Amino acid sequence: LHDTSARRRMVNPRKAYPVDPGLIPLFQRTTEPQAGHALETAVLLELERREYRVEYIKTKDGHEVDFHASAPGRDTLLIQVSAQTHDAKTLDRELKALAGAHAEYPRTRSLLLTMEADPPATALPPHVEWQAAAQWLLEGQDV
Repeated sequence: LHDTSARRRMVNPRKAYPVDPGLIPLFQRTTEPQAGHALETAVLLELERREYRVEYIKTKDGHEVDFHASAPGRDTLLIQVSAQTHDAKTLDRELKALAGAHAEYPRTRSLLLTMEADPPATALPPHVEWQAAAQWLLEGQDV
């Protein structure tokens, strides 16, 4: 299992990720597919492959950002991972978390990665970049 913890705010509990997204069903309490959890795990593994130091952030407003990733000589990233954002409530939740974290970490790049092939229909805030997770994973670059 991989784990991340917020080093800045040690009150955040650790988050555990299986080393293989295929193992997620072994740890679930539900039989429902969990595409979002699998995608989040895949993004974590890719960040580690790219040699980022990874943690998650809990904002002052209580929102959680999936990843705060840093590596020497590279942009520091705030990454929010979501299977889908076509539901307005889901998109709003993800954007609020990124906005709160960006306010606390203004020198970071904010990324919204989704399983969708097209960006959200709603205009994103200027500090948020959207990318299809498949493209991000395959390109092997930050954006």
